Amino acid sequence: MSSRSFHVESGYSLPGSPDLQRIENPSSGAWLSFRKGLRPKYGTIWRDIAVCLLMAVGGFASHVFLTMRRGNAFGLEIGILFAIWIGFWLNAILTFGHEAAHYNLAPTHRWNDALADWSIWLFFPQSTRAYRRSHWQHHLHLGDPQDTEISYHNCLSPWFLAKTLTGGHLALLVFRYVLGRRSTDTAAESQGDSSALVPLGITPILRAMAAHSLFVGVAIALGCFASAIVWLASAVLIFPFFASMRQLLEHRSSEAACEIDFRQVHHGPVNRMFGTDLFSKYFGAAGFNWHLLHHWDPTVSYTRFDDMQKFFAGTEYGEDIERARSTYWAASVLLLRRALDGSR
Repeated sequence: MSSRSFHVESGYSLPGSPDLQRIENPSSGAWLSFRKGLRPKYGTIWRDIAVCLLMAVGGFASHVFLTMRRGNAFGLEIGILFAIWIGFWLNAILTFGHEAAHYNLAPTHRWNDALADWSIWLFFPQSTRAYRRSHWQHHLHLGDPQDTEISYHNCLSPWFLAKTLTGGHLALLVFRYVLGRRSTDTAAESQGDSSALVPLGITPILRAMAAHSLFVGVAIALGCFASAIVWLASAVLIFPFFASMRQLLEHRSSEAACEIDFRQVHHGPVNRMFGTDLFSKYFGAAGFNWHLLHHWDPTVSYTRFDDMQKFFAGTEYGEDIERARSTYWAASVLLLRRALDGSR
């Protein structure tokens, strides 16, 4: 993985990225000029968000329908399949908060944040503004102990899998992202940020509670207690598992040893490029399946990654992109084998 540093126009260096100020494609010119034409395709973004929302809500509605027809016992029998389905799409919805954090949902910042808060963040106790504040620290500190998105610090071990599937990892995430924690990050202080992770106001928490209560309440009102359980399981157990696994596969080094505490030791910046098949497109929705490109230049919307990839393919960095290619399955097997070998 390339470790060349890159200096953005604000003066900060982003780890694991090339120097964008000097990159040129022989036929397209300088990158800093080329990217000015890569405006987000808002229609595509909102179409993709709508698909994810419909899939999650549709999965719940289908389970309610089957439970009403066949009873709660049958609803519990098939519940795991629907919980996985709904949790998968909740993870996909969450990724679009990433686009919102980079002002890619609407032409104005005000509309971008308002639309995201009342669509994407309906299911999660977070706001666009708070997430943006912590997420930028992820770009500034990818791979070092001050990173704010650290699921990849975990080894892909049976213990980690058990922790994510039983709610233990979710409890930790709630503590970090909902309650917040102080940061001593000098980069954040230099931007006027006194904390990388900030405590939320009451509105995002109440909004998420109301959204989940609506689904649970509807199921109970219809006598579909199994459906209420399925929704809660998908939100509390399955969704956190998918979200944590996704980030771990994006950033964890295949050389990282399980016994190392990366809260204290430098991990190093790692980014991967995954496939474009249907599973990868939605497991890594909002361009997360081509996550390396986003970390190379966070200003570009995932709707323009094809153009970005073509530009870089014609430069010295095309080989770096090819070396970063993997699949979610291959990365999972590689990291799991590393964890099991290290435990012997």
